[in-house]
Amino acid sequence: MAFMLFSLSFVKAQQNYTWFSPLEDKHVEGRLDNQKLTAFNRLPDELEKQVRKPVWELGQNAAGVYIDFQTSASEITVQYQVAGGLNMPHMPTTGVSGLDLYAYDKTNKDWKWAYGNYDFSDTISYTWKNIGKNDNFNYRLYLPLYNTVKWLKIGVPSHAKLTYTHTATLKPIVVYGTSIGQGACTSRPGLAWTSQVGRIFDNEVLNLCFSGNGRLEQPILNVMNHVDAACYVLDCIPNLAITKSLTEKQLDSLLVNAVTWLRKDHPTTPIILTQHSSGNMPTVFNEDKNKEYQQSSRVLKATFEKLQSQGVRQLFMLSSGELGLDLNSTVDYAHPNDQGMERIANAYIKLLKNVLK
Repeated sequence: MAFMLFSLSFVKAQQNYTWFSPLEDKHVEGRLDNQKLTAFNRLPDELEKQVRKPVWELGQNAAGVYIDFQTSASEITVQYQVAGGLNMPHMPTTGVSGLDLYAYDKTNKDWKWAYGNYDFSDTISYTWKNIGKNDNFNYRLYLPLYNTVKWLKIGVPSHAKLTYTHTATLKPIVVYGTSIGQGACTSRPGLAWTSQVGRIFDNEVLNLCFSGNGRLEQPILNVMNHVDAACYVLDCIPNLAITKSLTEKQLDSLLVNAVTWLRKDHPTTPIILTQHSSGNMPTVFNEDKNKEYQQSSRVLKATFEKLQSQGVRQLFMLSSGELGLDLNSTVDYAHPNDQGMERIANAYIKLLKNVLK
């Protein structure tokens, strides 16, 4: 009897809502070829046969994907399903599979955040209550960082309105990177460093970061080259350790090829080369990882200086020291926690303010 009453009340609540499907309505932001994509993935369908299987599968994750909208509702509910596991040993469910709701206050010109009540069942639900009737807010709903969203709908009370918006007005910032750029291991999607950068600039940030698979590969470079970007970020060093299968000379060649390829069609677009974020942490005393990170970072710096000496302009480097991670910044050997993500974001923001001016 109690279950029947619960079910009836749930159905009644559903009937009192108006539901919106941003995918069907083609209002999903933060990804390539947005109008062509038929799911919440980040890579166009034609790339499935061009990239390695793990890259394609990770490209189905919704890292960096978000929905911008306005509403007069004081309550918002989102329901969705995911295809993968809800969490990982070193990353919580809220980061791997959860949502995050921010709002830009057009009156005070700042970002605000609201916590939501969540239920991670077969159908996951988030509900934000008592958030006020904020007609001057531009809402931004971030999707899961490390899971594939099968379907998603946004509900508001039937008396309220919801209108999609597109708040990014400038050319996109395209980021090609690793698990760190994908969002490991922050606790909420909005705390990923790419999300933080996206809230500072009027540029859409396109997240092409693939856990363990950011390797400066040609199919991804080809996709990047099709984007008329404000800036390209190459942050792949954490996945390019010097080993028996990758020499310093080969890493140099990968970096040179990436810059040269992007420069063919975009001769003046800024390109940022980033050292390993954990490459300058003397307070962490694991000698093997320290050596690995520093070695790849040294190669990147040498390549950067070589390209500059050859006349390549609008080329920038973000160093491990500028990223500023310390012994309180990671959950393991490399992946930043929330504090680490903020440090990485602040370093990029500082550089991008100079690069994009």
